[in-house]
Amino acid sequence: ESVRAFLAEDMEYVNPNYAVEPGTRVGRSAFGSVRETYPDFQLHIDRMIDTGGEDVVVLGRYTAPGDASGIRLEGDHGYVWTIRDGLAVRFQWYQAHREALEAAGCD
Repeated sequence: ESVRAFLAEDMEYVNPNYAVEPGTRVGRSAFGSVRETYPDFQLHIDRMIDTGGEDVVVLGRYTAPGDASGIRLEGDHGYVWTIRDGLAVRFQWYQAHREALEAAGCD
């Protein structure tokens, strides 16, 4: 929710083929489903890497309480944000740090 002001209206949200919702969605509303399912989802950033181009790689660990199940979720996530003119125009999510690094050519 806190990043909405920095998202281009027509930004692309890209999930890998193994995601629950794979593929590409367009627009700011694509970010709503995670917050609706896990309102207390938190990302703890370990590292940010400027690739020297338009991409920034964010590596972190997420936590989310499982309200319905009572099971706390946690694990690694990697993101590649493409920034143009001060706005995020593309967001790619990965379940592993390695995948995000490879996608941004930082392997």
